[in-house]
Amino acid sequence: MAEEQKPVAAQAPNAEAEKDVQNVLAELKDEAPTNGSEKKEDAPADEPKQDDEEARIVAAAAKLGEQSEKAERDAKSENRQQDFRGRRRANQSKFDPSAQEETNDPVEIRKQVEFYFSDSNLPMDKFLFSKVGGSKNNAVPLELLHSFKRMRRFQPFSAIVEALKTSETLELTDNETSVRRKVPLPESVKDTHDPSVVKVFEDKAMARSIYAKGFGEEHSTTQLDIEAFFASYGPINAIRLRRTADKHFKGSVFVEFESEEKQKAFLDLDPKPQWKGQDLLIKSKKEYCDEKVADIEAGRIKPSGGRGRGGSRGGSRGGRGGNRRDNRRDNRDWRERRADDQKRGFKNDRDRDQKNERREVQKDSRGVPVVQSTAEPTGQKRSREDEANGEHPAKKVDSKE
Repeated sequence: MAEEQKPVAAQAPNAEAEKDVQNVLAELKDEAPTNGSEKKEDAPADEPKQDDEEARIVAAAAKLGEQSEKAERDAKSENRQQDFRGRRRANQSKFDPSAQEETNDPVEIRKQVEFYFSDSNLPMDKFLFSKVGGSKNNAVPLELLHSFKRMRRFQPFSAIVEALKTSETLELTDNETSVRRKVPLPESVKDTHDPSVVKVFEDKAMARSIYAKGFGEEHSTTQLDIEAFFASYGPINAIRLRRTADKHFKGSVFVEFESEEKQKAFLDLDPKPQWKGQDLLIKSKKEYCDEKVADIEAGRIKPSGGRGRGGSRGGSRGGRGGNRRDNRRDNRDWRERRADDQKRGFKNDRDRDQKNERREVQKDSRGVPVVQSTAEPTGQKRSREDEANGEHPAKKVDSKE
């Protein structure tokens, strides 16, 4: 649609030129003698000049029209280039689901569909959550699920129906054309997506989750390779590749195990698992989050939003001679204020208070501290396939592909 709209800058000169031409032509055609004594037969003598002027104006208007059309074409071309560059920046993910071979394996089919509707994914998946309606537990058409990139390899379509007939957590409805959870989400989960609800599920998952870093650059099969890597330590509920705002893989993942016991067993492994012969940095997700909070409080890293180190809480600068002590004006003589400042090393009350107060740390809906280097700008969207993959950027707004 954006390409079909003419840029205002390109339309304006053309419209103004046409208006000027019409006004001039009207004046030339309708101009009446200003002196009653002028003779009618004198008019033909002026006609050649009038025709020349009219031709000149028409030629100038035509030239303006050509320039306007060129400007319009250039603007459309620029818009297309900007749109392309914007899409290219918006998604640096290299994951390619087509790398998987077609299969009718019922185990693989059930595993993928059950993940979509699980507590580890459904509350965080805005698109699928909207279809389910929260605790309403609406059935979702199988044709819609089959359109997801991770589902297209399951062929034929009838294999999906057969596989879900034996699912322990899902049931077929509407003459086996749709599927829903056997146990709905809690009644407290409304049909409107609520970040506070997401946090409840994430808090429950925190104790059984780990953080691992050292997976290097992403390739088309990296997501699948990492899933296969952790499969032997499972069962696994979810593996989420961590990404920047433009979905560039950060080389680290969050892995949610089926139970806290499985998580602890993985952390206690000796020697530690390696990725392609290289050591991994492995710790619990809670330890990772606590370290980020400590770094933010110590000022080693900056949080996303809020006030930074030494920032003003009350809107005043609080420097020497400024407002102090809860922003109340200090009416003492300047000599007294200077002497007091010297005793304190020119540190005001706010500086002392900041040493003792806990810095407010912003966390995303999954309970992970958000720092400036990983904060996602507003309006940034993630693809429907990211939910299917279990990928997790710092912040996200889901959209259907």
